[in-house]
Amino acid sequence: MKALYKILFVFAILLVVFFYTNTPVKENEVLKSPNKTYPEQTAPQTNNDVMPRPKTGFSTYVGKKVSEFEEKYGKPDRKAPSAYGFKWWVYNQKDQQYLLVGVEKGKVVQVFLTGEQVDAAPFEVGQTIEDLYRNTITDTEVHVKIDDSTYTFMLSEADLYTRLLVMYDGVYAQLFFDGIEGELEAVRYLDGKTLVKMQPYDMTYVGDMLEPKTPSSFVQQKINEENALQLAELTNIFRTHHGLPTLTFDEQVNTLAASQSSLFARGDGEEDVGLKQNLKNAGIEFDGAAENAAEDYVDAPEAIHSFMNSDKHRTTMLDEAFTVLGTGTYSKNYVQIFIESSKSASDSE
Repeated sequence: MKALYKILFVFAILLVVFFYTNTPVKENEVLKSPNKTYPEQTAPQTNNDVMPRPKTGFSTYVGKKVSEFEEKYGKPDRKAPSAYGFKWWVYNQKDQQYLLVGVEKGKVVQVFLTGEQVDAAPFEVGQTIEDLYRNTITDTEVHVKIDDSTYTFMLSEADLYTRLLVMYDGVYAQLFFDGIEGELEAVRYLDGKTLVKMQPYDMTYVGDMLEPKTPSSFVQQKINEENALQLAELTNIFRTHHGLPTLTFDEQVNTLAASQSSLFARGDGEEDVGLKQNLKNAGIEFDGAAENAAEDYVDAPEAIHSFMNSDKHRTTMLDEAFTVLGTGTYSKNYVQIFIESSKSASDSE
């Protein structure tokens, strides 16, 4: 009888070892933003020929009182601070229309938009990069002049196919393309001052460096929470766009993702014991799991765009086997943790 107990005990141990060594877990390498900023000695030659500002669409609200926007689109689903001095007004109609409106001192300073039915005029979500180049004036350098200072954004070769920057009279348009399918997936309209403060591209400048104020630790925590929520919402929007079911948000997995983003921000990534062990330590049950991480991205739309244009990270985000999602951010560091589980999550969307 004792021999039987010993056999069963050893068998149980082997089962546990088999589970933790054979459960599929995927950790993609951390995506790092390539953007840099450099001072220059002389002002660049700027081209004064710009396209006229669109007369319809969300770009027309940039620079206007937010009360005009609210009169048209109603109250936002929530408001939250950003790292750039403006406050986010979030309008979330799931996959139909998703708007992130930046509001500073009572005025609209940017509108990020995506969704199946969103009006991106003069562009269209889903239009091809070839179509855009046929109908839009583009350049590898875009200049912003604020008072006596000049800021020059330089687009990389990758930017020219996935993240264009177009200058209109009084407003700028960031065009986010799905580089794999060659289709426009999101647009951001913003004013020059906000563009400079966010610095989403390589930038040189002559004059004063324009930087946002450093938020308090309390406000930064609120910013982190909002960025994580935007990352989760955008993940589901792009999954829906590709015909996949949405993921359930799980607070326990969110907590782990937030901890991971903090680890990356402190530069302690080498101390990370790995996703599988982290899930085990947190008591999170899983049949399979994966992790995406992005470092030094200006906000959630930029981070999600980088994931969608990286083969490995995109494959993970669009994996139909996953059912649960946790997201976390710390400053400019973003983490997604995907869980394949037959059990329901502790919290739902």
